[in-house]
Formats: sequence, C-alpha cells, structure tokens
Amino acid sequence: MLKIITDSSAEISQEEARALGIEVVPLTVVFGAEAFLDGVELTKEDFYKRLLSGEFPHTSQPSQELFFEAFTRTGGEETLALLISSALSGTTNAARLAKEEGGFTRVHIYETLCTTAMLRILVEAAVQNREKSADEVVAILDELRPRIRLCACVDTLEYLRKGGRIKRSVAFVGDLLGIKPIVGVSREGTVVMTGRAHGQKKALQALANEYLSARTDPAYPVYFLRTEPETPACELMKAVGREGRVFRICCAVGAHIGPNAAGIVFVAAQENG
Repeated sequence: MLKIITDSSAEISQEEARALGIEVVPLTVVFGAEAFLDGVELTKEDFYKRLLSGEFPHTSQPSQELFFEAFTRTGGEETLALLISSALSGTTNAARLAKEEGGFTRVHIYETLCTTAMLRILVEAAVQNREKSADEVVAILDELRPRIRLCACVDTLEYLRKGGRIKRSVAFVGDLLGIKPIVGVSREGTVVMTGRAHGQKKALQALANEYLSARTDPAYPVYFLRTEPETPACELMKAVGREGRVFRICCAVGAHIGPNAAGIVFVAAQENG
C-alpha cells in the first residue's frame, strides 16, 4: 500500500495524520529567537495569540534531516510526498535533496502547486487511492490539481510582502485606504491578488459570488478557511448559503496571511463533465 507524506501546511493535524495512516512533516515558525515546529511545538491557539499581540513571525522549510527520517520510516515501500508549492517554499527542494542523498528510489515527490486546504484535498485523494501505484495516483492528481480553487480576502498584504510571497508594488496597491485585497493561488503555485473590494463585507460577497458562479464538483468537499477571529469565515458561509468544515489556517501559512482573513476552497467540475 502506498505510503503518503505531506507537510503541516495541508491543514492535517498530527493526530488526524495518525488516524489516516500518513505522516505530516512540520514546517518551522519563528518568533524572534524562538523557533517552533508547526503543530508539534506550537499550537494554532498560541500562534494566533502571539500574532494578535503584535509579534511578527517568519517561517522556514523543514530540514533535509526531517525528510530523511520520514523517508527512512517508510521502510523502502513506495511513497508519495505531497508538499506545499515549491513557488511558495523550499520544502519540496529539501525533500528532493533528502531523497537524492539518501538514495530513496521508491519515494516520489509530487509538485502540488498548492497549499493549505487545497493541498489537503490532494492528500485526501491520494489516501482514497492508496491501493494504486504511485504512477496511477499521480495521474489522478494531475487531473484534479488544476480544478482546485482558493479564493480568500485578507485584511492586508503586508504579511505576504514581508514574507516575500508577493511583490512590494502589489502590496502597496492592495493596501490602499479601505481596500480589502482578494487573493488566490495561481496555476503556477504562487499567491496572486485577483481583485479588491471596498470593505470586508463586499470582499466576502465577492468570494461568495465567485463560488456561486462556478460549476463545482460535488464529489469533493467545500472547505472554509479563517485566521483570527472566526467572524469573517462565518459571514462567508452565510453569503455562500452553505456550511462546511472550517479550518483555522496553520501557523506556517497564517504567518503570511495575518489576522482577519477568510477564504473558501472548492473543486471545479470537469470541463467535459
């Protein structure tokens, strides 16, 4: 049976990973001189308390050693690693170096071009098909990946700018007085500003409109995202007119999003469906 490895940006806790029979390699979150393994040494509750108190965190990818240890634990069985987009993090590169240096020939590292609940949907699809070979699962993911959509509104682009995930010029335009940036993840796996609205209420309605105007695939879940507080995500669910599982964005991704953000993740129907 195919072994599956992901990282902590996939919104899968260590407890849930054990229940699913997969492994989650944690990214690192740094506050000043303190470094914490995401979801292992730092909970979401503690992270957001510090974020809201005014501390500005930064993040770093898992070490090659962590991936070496994870690959060793597979016992030489065929393994598929689904990790945060290489356009957003050096995580995939660290995994590839660990694979090469350790000679883990049965480890396959998939370029997801995704993060947060987008990545979770890919991991869930891999888990559901783990009786298949890695090549067969990759073919399934290749078809699914371009159909996953993330739409989110953030309070400011400053966190993305400081983390190097968006250009300074884009952040400046997004942070005009009263403007709430609307962001997504491009097909190249980068964070892009897709629009802006005057005030959060209009921004949330814009997200809802994008979802409601799409032809979605009912075979896959609709997930909602939030940072702190939870109010924007609740308002988004009302605007969409449906409920769904809400994920408080993990520490490593939340560090680049900041407070008062909300989003929705869904899968578009096949064009020929």
